[in-house]
Amino acid sequence: MKKQQGFTLIELVIVVIILGFLGAAAVPRLLDVTDDARDASVEGVAGGFASAVGLVRAEWELAGRPAGNTNIDYDGIALDVTDSGYPAGNGNESQASDMDAQACQFVFQSMFQSAPTTILAGAANYDGERYVVRFSTGSECQFVLAEGIESGNTVPANYVNDAATTANRQGFEYNADSGQITVFKN
Repeated sequence: MKKQQGFTLIELVIVVIILGFLGAAAVPRLLDVTDDARDASVEGVAGGFASAVGLVRAEWELAGRPAGNTNIDYDGIALDVTDSGYPAGNGNESQASDMDAQACQFVFQSMFQSAPTTILAGAANYDGERYVVRFSTGSECQFVLAEGIESGNTVPANYVNDAATTANRQGFEYNADSGQITVFKN
């Protein structure tokens, strides 16, 4: 009689159970790594944005701190700055309260050589843009990492400012009065 080679059914079941335990332990760690990567991405974009805001402010300082509605030439782009020298759009924004969502979007797109794509909160036809942009009533621009929106759908108007924004979303806020950038992440 020939000796049989291979695994018994019990050995296979034990291996499957062990692999199941290992998988159950590894999946949460993998999800944590994904969230950490998103956090790092947002922090990197916010850091680049903060550096660019500092450069615009430096241009304003070099221009002698002009008052009123002032444009600063930022790499060939005319940016309006607030009375305190921070970027505020491209219309007649001399204060953060003069801004709107479009001004926030313009500032965001103007700050980077190759800016991440953006869409306004409430806009139709989402097509994979990276950040949702909104201007809050507190005179702050909000840039939130776009997640969970299906292509072709309208971005919910409350996507950025729902009650759980800072707890469940990743992004950053920019205050054009003070130049402060605040990162929020889960």
